[in-house]
Amino acid sequence: MQPLAFGLVPASTTSNAFDELARWMGENVGVTCTAKTAKTYKELAASVRDGSSDVAWLPPVVYAWLAEAVTPIGSLVRDRQATYAAALVVRDDSPLKELSSLEGAKVRAGWVDPWSAAGYVVPLIELSRKGVDPAAAFAKQTFHGSHDEALRALARGDCDVVATYCRKRGEELEGGWSEVSDLRARVLATFGEIPPDVIATRRNLAVRDYERARDALRRTFADPKGRELARALFGGGELTESVEPGHETLRIAYEGAVAKGLFD
Repeated sequence: MQPLAFGLVPASTTSNAFDELARWMGENVGVTCTAKTAKTYKELAASVRDGSSDVAWLPPVVYAWLAEAVTPIGSLVRDRQATYAAALVVRDDSPLKELSSLEGAKVRAGWVDPWSAAGYVVPLIELSRKGVDPAAAFAKQTFHGSHDEALRALARGDCDVVATYCRKRGEELEGGWSEVSDLRARVLATFGEIPPDVIATRRNLAVRDYERARDALRRTFADPKGRELARALFGGGELTESVEPGHETLRIAYEGAVAKGLFD
């Protein structure tokens, strides 16, 4: 059978993870996947719409926009938590202590991607709701393509504040900054409950190929070694068979913010 093209935006920290997972799936569940890599989330969405990606790992904003064009296989659950949050983080030695200190400070903001929920969209929406004008607060705004690269920019001093994902582990809050060894970071604020990433196929994929992808992924996540390799790529070792609520709410909030010119 033809290989399935798997669309994703890879992070530098997972550059080999897809190849290892695809190799294991080919040998153990009988499905061959090839990577269809995209540089941006918008490019990822386009690959699903034009049919060059058969299956795709879709972050929340991408899934919200593609919902009518895809058939979901399931949601990726990380650390047994179906949702996560966004965090604005600064270096530990930063003079910025709270959100109000952003006003007039003309800080340099580092974002992940214009379609990243935790790395851009949700923080801007919530800052606006709290009366912080991003255009006035940020002297410079840059996109870095991944959470890892944005946080490395913060560590280098190229940014003053960065948006990334976070979640509770017991009483502790951890997130993207926890995985950057040379960064001592402090959380300035957290925002919202964000629905999880979704693995889906393009809507017009043949039924037998959808079933092939679905069954292969379910078997992968059910196997200890497969789950380990999936966690290395996706950051989560559990694939639920349903799509968690919250994607429609996120889409509506994003559309409203776009209409107000927040992302211009």
